[in-house]
Amino acid sequence: MMTKIPSGGSGLSNRSGSCGGLVAYLEKEQLGKWFGREAEAVAGYQVMAEIDANKRNLGRADDKYYQIVLAPSKAELAHIGANPDALKAFTRLAIEEYAQNFGKGIASKDLVWYAKIEHSRSYDHTDRVVQLGEQTKGGFKLGDQTHIHVIVSRTENLREYKQGVAESLHERKNPYHLSPLTNHKGTTKGVVLGGFERNGFSQRVEQRFDQGFGYERSLTESFRYLHGMKYGDEGLKAELSQAAALERSQQREQAHALELSSQSRQAELQVGLGQAYHQQDVRTLSQGLEQAEQIRQQLAQQRQQEQARQLEIERAESLKQEQKLEQGIQRTPRQDRGMHL
Repeated sequence: MMTKIPSGGSGLSNRSGSCGGLVAYLEKEQLGKWFGREAEAVAGYQVMAEIDANKRNLGRADDKYYQIVLAPSKAELAHIGANPDALKAFTRLAIEEYAQNFGKGIASKDLVWYAKIEHSRSYDHTDRVVQLGEQTKGGFKLGDQTHIHVIVSRTENLREYKQGVAESLHERKNPYHLSPLTNHKGTTKGVVLGGFERNGFSQRVEQRFDQGFGYERSLTESFRYLHGMKYGDEGLKAELSQAAALERSQQREQAHALELSSQSRQAELQVGLGQAYHQQDVRTLSQGLEQAEQIRQQLAQQRQQEQARQLEIERAESLKQEQKLEQGIQRTPRQDRGMHL
């Protein structure tokens, strides 16, 4: 699961003005079809109008909104069948985590946000394969690339805030301004209280997916592993590598045992089907065929998920090798025409 909050401040990511440019860009696959906490099939102009109008006490150069990208892996998408309703439910859970992560006692209802599901992604200059010249910028990525874009107002939901003031639910004179890019993390003193812990948010979004859909996440798919292998010290990297190797060995054993069990069940069914055929037992024959089809579908799904998991493992290993290569380049003295500089 990749959870990203882009920090760029130019072009479509110029958050100090209207979100209209970003909304228009995200309409490239399909017009409308935005959704929110309760809303469905919202038009783009309505998204722009509601988010742009939800601001108070912000300067001209201040951020007015933020974008969140939720990108399930191929294995996660295979697990839920890339079901749009499941993706919407997951997004709503993720935004609840987003609200709670500020440590201010707010929930998704206290935010103004809308999301859109996209199904294609293209390479950009940040992709390693583009930097190495293996792919061209703008080319489409292969496979299931389904992901979700969320646009969320920086200002607390003014409608909910005003209602809270009218009902004496809080004594704040102004609504919260909520930035996920702040460097504050759970502060209890000073001007800014609370904050936003981005690593914690990514981990909890991952946990929400696993709990919501009964997904058994391997170590190499986890935020803990990917983040630790990229930013951790050598001790942590060695610990994670050892744990990942042990997990892969256990997964191979489980896959082998499952394959043997399935073959045994298929053999038993074939014997039963043969007897039913000779005895002209139509009912037993029909039931046996249904069971055989169920086994076939289960095996196909398991193989698909295993292939997707293997791709994630290979991606993690590729990242690790790239990091080693980059570290080696950094440690090697630069050379020019055979002369050390």
